[in-house]
Amino acid sequence: MTEHVAGPGGAADLDRRLADAIERLGHGLRSLAQRTAREHGLTPLQQQVVLTLSRQPTVRREVSALAAEFDVTKPTMSDAVTALERKELVTRSPGSDGRRRLLTLTPTGDEVARRLEPWDGPLLDALAGVPADDRATTLHSLLRVIADLQRQGVVSVARTCTGCRFFRADTHPDPTAPHHCGLLDVPLPLADLRTDCPEHQPATA
Repeated sequence: MTEHVAGPGGAADLDRRLADAIERLGHGLRSLAQRTAREHGLTPLQQQVVLTLSRQPTVRREVSALAAEFDVTKPTMSDAVTALERKELVTRSPGSDGRRRLLTLTPTGDEVARRLEPWDGPLLDALAGVPADDRATTLHSLLRVIADLQRQGVVSVARTCTGCRFFRADTHPDPTAPHHCGLLDVPLPLADLRTDCPEHQPATA
């Protein structure tokens, strides 16, 4: 990563430093993922699959859905799933239509997922030291950026509040809950904005 020397200030300089900070955070998270995956004899992608299958609803338990989720090709995801099958962590079974192959964790896979769950503990510990209001504002800002990147096609899958057709921005005077969810018909506090909503429907351009 190229280090950008601080200039005289201004919005462009701030944006560059924010981008650099996010990039550094990404490097740190990748390092954490590689460390925990290695401890369990997995690749980072295989670790993501195990954790996702332990959390996601049935509709996303397919190779094609997971490939889109992690922005990899279907053959790459298929190889990762095949490796997990060999390790007896995942099984495939026919879907309701008889054609789709749904992925399910084995009992061993469930146990590995449980042990992998705290992989991002150092990040959560660091966030816990940030004031709650600052965390809520940061979450709001990052979700807005993710939604915009999704509209540009940079992020392929993002089920965030800010990218949902039910999201109504800045409809309430309360600065801690300025937005509105049209599906639930309730105000949305910044601290309650979702990063992966099961009811998410993409906003139209």
